[in-house]
Amino acid sequence: MHVLWINNKASLGGGAEQYIYNTVKHLNNKNIKSSLLYDPNMEVTNEFLEIFDEAFPLVCPKEQIQNIQPDVIYIHQLHDFDTYKEIVEINIAKIRFYHDHKLFCLREHKYTTITKKTCTCKTGLNCYSCLGFINKTQEGFKIATLGKLKKLQHINSQLDGFVVASQYMKEHLKLHNFNEEKITVNPLYANDNVQYKTNVNFTKSKTLLYVGQLLTGKGIDTLIKAMSQINTDYSLRIVGSGKQEAWLKQYAKKLHIQNRVEFVGNVKHEDLVSYYQDAYCLIVPSRAPETFNLTGIEALKAGLPVIAADVGGIKEWLRHDVNGLLFEPNNADDLSTKMNVLISNPVQHQNFCFNAFKSMIYDFNSKTHINSLIETFNQNIQGA
Repeated sequence: MHVLWINNKASLGGGAEQYIYNTVKHLNNKNIKSSLLYDPNMEVTNEFLEIFDEAFPLVCPKEQIQNIQPDVIYIHQLHDFDTYKEIVEINIAKIRFYHDHKLFCLREHKYTTITKKTCTCKTGLNCYSCLGFINKTQEGFKIATLGKLKKLQHINSQLDGFVVASQYMKEHLKLHNFNEEKITVNPLYANDNVQYKTNVNFTKSKTLLYVGQLLTGKGIDTLIKAMSQINTDYSLRIVGSGKQEAWLKQYAKKLHIQNRVEFVGNVKHEDLVSYYQDAYCLIVPSRAPETFNLTGIEALKAGLPVIAADVGGIKEWLRHDVNGLLFEPNNADDLSTKMNVLISNPVQHQNFCFNAFKSMIYDFNSKTHINSLIETFNQNIQGA
């Protein structure tokens, strides 16, 4: 089998790119050929390109695909209508994995502009009332239009297959009139290219952990506010970078907890396991509905309980009161209550650690995901 991957970025950093990087390696081990088309105007690294049998800048999609002659096209982060127009005309199986909400929200993030409330609505006129059409860029402001987004949704719906990581995201595609029969739910898997401990570590750490981008949709401000309401012996370690970093540091200072909040910056993906295994629990405070959240299951694989906002697909892997706790998004009081519950109950914490470690032996592994993905490829190839 020959798979042609299409993705804007050809470098590690984002969740989509990490998924591509890991999955191509697994397919290589099964003697499945992988090629890549990427945007040459975005960041490109040799480390990323080297895992593919061949890789080319995306210039003339239709002609390039005909020259490469793949069995199946697997699209990821691609948002250009003209490119899709060329792709849908080609008589080759075409599948897309939906990692985020960019196709289903004018402001891309699925939370309201003013109130920052989680949104799960269908794209429509309500998007204008929340000012979602005004997007801030480095150059100033960009106006997004409903017409352009609907046009892009329609041409995406003409692809042969859709892959999502959660039942939540499947329902969101159905809400936007995507054919249910074309949708495959294939949960993501914890990275198995790193070495996890083979026994449960009931850590006595007093460090809480956040891993991810420092963006408004991730709700880190809610977490920092909650930190001001819990046992002062506990500190917060924030791993990642993003546009909100400077503001978040100032916010921690405003709440007089800057000495209890450590900003680590970016860490290599393979090094994250040591942070998971040294923490008391992971916090996922997102206000934007997570389409799955890979960080959470990687923490569970390390035997680390998770406290997360009840948004998107999170409850499909976080079992409340079993391997972690759910809280109401945007609610710092509810989050601090859940954090204090876990901090003050070491027996419950140990049970959560054990259940996290145990569940990941069977769930969300690479073998299950890869086998399901290959089956999806074959079904679409036969139907093309």
